[in-house]
Amino acid sequence: MVPAWLWLLCLSVPQTLLEAQPAELHVEVPENYGGNFPLYLTKLPLPRKKAGGQIVLSGNSDMAAEGPFAVDSESDFLLVTRTLDREEQAEYRLQVTLETEDGRVLWGPQPVLVHVKDENDQVPRFSQAVYRVRLSRGTRPGIPFLFLVASDGDEPGTANSDLRFHILNQAPAQPSSDMFQLEPRLGALALSPKGSTSLDQALEGPYKLLVQVKDMGDQASGHQATATIDVSIVERDLWPGLGAWLQSCPTATPQGKRLGVGKGHTQTHMHA
Repeated sequence: MVPAWLWLLCLSVPQTLLEAQPAELHVEVPENYGGNFPLYLTKLPLPRKKAGGQIVLSGNSDMAAEGPFAVDSESDFLLVTRTLDREEQAEYRLQVTLETEDGRVLWGPQPVLVHVKDENDQVPRFSQAVYRVRLSRGTRPGIPFLFLVASDGDEPGTANSDLRFHILNQAPAQPSSDMFQLEPRLGALALSPKGSTSLDQALEGPYKLLVQVKDMGDQASGHQATATIDVSIVERDLWPGLGAWLQSCPTATPQGKRLGVGKGHTQTHMHA
């Protein structure tokens, strides 16, 4: 026999708790929408008989009371009242309930996630307007000596923020117009095979490269920005640190010993 108190407990459970909670709705709004407002987004699954309740829309704690969303009580459609900027806020978490005048919930809450669909409205930017780098003779081709850094404020993982790097101009263009190569996706700058050979032929430089970063991946369209790379050519140091080591050597050496101080030069220390 079931105790009477258990029957009373079961009967006291509100009907709303027995109903399954509505699944979260996912809605997409185009960024910078240029059409007419309000823009109707999706029909909410409100009960057909509202039983005198009123629709209450709430949202992010940082969303103002006069926020951009509303519900049309006649059609039960969720709508947006103004343009949205994804870079300002990419998502809105809303909640819809049906409540009595004293705040008692008759239906809901219905969670709604509004995603602002990105528009390519951000221009990529290099981390520097001018890059300065020193390049040693004898550097092998294809070995990066500089990595360009650029950013784009559009949504990550989309074509709008998919960046490509290119060399637009090399000055001077001698002895070859393609002394350098730039990996399009990584922004890795290296000598080309032809450039590596030319550097070993006593070229003095410097070289100035005009480089571009463009969004939209390999598509022809997109926003772009430019930067300059100043490349100075320096002699290759075959014995790094040798000069400092020689300076640290004691001035006195064993009798008759010779100490090399440079190419083609020797110094003899004699002791009586």
